[in-house]
Amino acid sequence: MTPAAATEPRPAPGAEQVGAGTGATPAASAPAASAAGAREQLDGDIRAAFTELLAAERRLRSRKSEREGSLSYSQVRALFVLEREERATAGQLAKAAELTPGTVTALLDQLEREGMVERTRSTDDRRLVFVSLTPAGQAELAQKRARWTSMWEDAMGDVSDAELKTTRDVMRRMVRVLDTL
Repeated sequence: MTPAAATEPRPAPGAEQVGAGTGATPAASAPAASAAGAREQLDGDIRAAFTELLAAERRLRSRKSEREGSLSYSQVRALFVLEREERATAGQLAKAAELTPGTVTALLDQLEREGMVERTRSTDDRRLVFVSLTPAGQAELAQKRARWTSMWEDAMGDVSDAELKTTRDVMRRMVRVLDTL
């Protein structure tokens, strides 16, 4: 489906001429109209669920840490990038974590104060400062990963692999639609 087709309103069930020019009788076209109405309802349900997902993600991003010493969503995203990359500059981290450079600078200041990351100046180019995880940062990530894995398994344990693959594919189609708007 093209992005335009995804946003164009569909005719209401029964609004199209039933059987026009096809020789079909209204009775024979009733199942098709019913199927179109069911598809329209399902499409609406999917759009609503997607909107709910985006809203939940926005709430997660804006949620402040509940207690002193707890990490925010942005901080955890940055730590996961550092775990994957081992070390990065603030600019590389901002790009990989999809955060602004200003956000990353403040975030790194706090993470460094809490002992989660350390900054080291490059020996080859003194203008470059690399950020890497400390053992405390690695331990915090391991704890977060274990909690999130447990929550994911509780929520998705009864969903089949086929359903998860279909969900993945549909979500990627939705990304393409949003990226073309």
